[in-house]
Amino acid sequence: MTEKALTAEPAEPGAAEPAAHGQIEGNPVPISQETIDRVLCDGGCRWVDCDRSPAWTEAHHINDWLTVSGDTNLADGVLLCHPHHLLLHNQHWKITRTGTQHWLRPPVENDPEQTLIALPSKRVGL
Repeated sequence: MTEKALTAEPAEPGAAEPAAHGQIEGNPVPISQETIDRVLCDGGCRWVDCDRSPAWTEAHHINDWLTVSGDTNLADGVLLCHPHHLLLHNQHWKITRTGTQHWLRPPVENDPEQTLIALPSKRVGL
């Protein structure tokens, strides 16, 4: 999806709206306007107190794609900067999702109770 398409004026009243879709860079599969809106709003490293922009992040699969037959669901992915992505995997932190809320579970070595930590949304104004 281009910036021009995102900022275009709405069609005249009564005119048919074109099907809105876009693509994730490097992936030919089209994505819906709702997914585009979510990705634009939730950009940046999702780790608590990290301010890395989307350009400095990489996708993390909440559900290991090897165990789910290679399927990737965008709702089950979060953006993490490289250092936090490595920390997550190398020190056995976990991210889970309940509805639209994401949670970070520390390893037992860091917190024997494994108290869930809410991962803040990166949406502007929230």
